Amino acid sequence: MVSYVWGCFQFGSLVAACFVGPVADHFNPQVIFWILVPIAGSIIIPTAMGFLGDKKVPDDKAGVDWTLLENYPYIVIFAVIMACVAFGNALIDFFFFEEHLAQAIYALSATVLLSVLAFAWLPRQLAMCNFYMFMASVLYIGIGGAMDFWFTADEECVPGGPAFDYTYYNTYTAVVGAFTGWIGIVIFQSTMSGWPFRKLFWVTTIMQVVASAFDLLIINRYNIAWGIPDRWFYMFGDAVIGPAVMMFAFMPAIVLTSKLVPKGLESTTYALLAGFQNFGGQVSSQLGIYATELAGIKTTTPCNFDNLSPLVAITHCLLPLLAIPLTFILIPDKLMTEKIISDDVHDDPTLWDVWFGGKKEEAKDS
Repeated sequence: MVSYVWGCFQFGSLVAACFVGPVADHFNPQVIFWILVPIAGSIIIPTAMGFLGDKKVPDDKAGVDWTLLENYPYIVIFAVIMACVAFGNALIDFFFFEEHLAQAIYALSATVLLSVLAFAWLPRQLAMCNFYMFMASVLYIGIGGAMDFWFTADEECVPGGPAFDYTYYNTYTAVVGAFTGWIGIVIFQSTMSGWPFRKLFWVTTIMQVVASAFDLLIINRYNIAWGIPDRWFYMFGDAVIGPAVMMFAFMPAIVLTSKLVPKGLESTTYALLAGFQNFGGQVSSQLGIYATELAGIKTTTPCNFDNLSPLVAITHCLLPLLAIPLTFILIPDKLMTEKIISDDVHDDPTLWDVWFGGKKEEAKDS
């Protein structure tokens, strides 16, 4: 099912890629949003028509189910706190749009708060896996803005640079990336779907770093010294190999998340886990913006990309490697086909219960 869903996702990416580049090159990029907003809104139709197959909640069960709060107080309260933190993050971004240091401080503070609460309040195995997937997102610092500008900047801004047009940068590479993403899904389904979670995560981390190394080589112009044109060499980097690597990393994360959901609290827990992982991506982006500013990179004339190479080396090649030892500490030594937790969430007590509730720390991995 996961392979099917993300195969459809890659098809949608392919269709979108065919239009984005040419429209951006020949028209105002805002046109893209006016075209895509109604298309994105079309999801309302199958939802409203009941295609999801959800059953109507009985009248006597309508409203807030307070028994969930009574039975799983820590998980529900944690979910509420995380929602508040996400809302606060949106306010910080809105009112302090240019204050990148303030955004980074808030992101790091929220990270510490949510991580401490996760280990204190969530079942131990759930907290450990959740923290790993969060950190894996954070450690790959998002500096896409600086990279995009460098690859598409004109001769005045980046002398001797690639100067890719948007049709090539957003369409040609995305089309190839969609196909490599499909290849990644096929390889994952046929050869990797029975691997242990630990092996999958550290192997994909290494692959991600290797793909980023190609970007580092092109930034330092090694490909030109080797006689390889930018347009050809770029195809081996993050933009094209990245989608396949993303599938290798993302699909086991989805499977692991689904296996950490306790019976009776599926929706809340899945939303909590997915939300925490998505927040990791937001933290990565905010730290990346501040790191770009700290590195002195300037994308307007007079441009300055002198420190882009060390920035890529640190954020995309070195920091992600820290996730590898975390796989052996936080990820269970289980196959993707095995069960991870017991159906009863109370079989795996929180650290809060262990420390203050007198419960024994005896997690039952069925």
